[in-house]
Amino acid sequence: MKTLNIKIIKGLFFTCACATLLIFANCGNDDDPSQAEELGLTAAETNALLLDKNWSLSSATNAGTPRDEWTGFTLKLNIDTDLEGGSYTASGIPSDEGANLAWSTSGTFTANSDLTTLTRNDGIVMTLVVSETALNVSFTVPESSGRVDGFTGAWVFKMVPD
Repeated sequence: MKTLNIKIIKGLFFTCACATLLIFANCGNDDDPSQAEELGLTAAETNALLLDKNWSLSSATNAGTPRDEWTGFTLKLNIDTDLEGGSYTASGIPSDEGANLAWSTSGTFTANSDLTTLTRNDGIVMTLVVSETALNVSFTVPESSGRVDGFTGAWVFKMVPD
């Protein structure tokens, strides 16, 4: 009888050990490729997918100073199928004189090869950093002869998807 119990205990122990090994062997790790990598997408294709959202302002700064008049600002980027440019529409632009130097209600842009730098039709070069949960747009509005105080200089728009 003791031999039978020992065989049963050994069998249960072996089964538990195998089950434990299987569980730990199938645990994922942080080195898993992203969905974009699994699909074999280029950096431009990945960024185009990430940018294809309506974005709402989280914060805006000009030369490091928070700018609350941009509350309610939204942005939609439309990337052309060739990934070389596109258009944008913006709303919630303040009515302050000169605000349109930072953003107009709509425009077009050309893009670099990975969609991290966009050059708007007004000549403003924008740097984009995008993820599933955030879009940061930074650019500089140069001073001009018809300078409007408060809207030239370095801007950073931090946005979240709607």
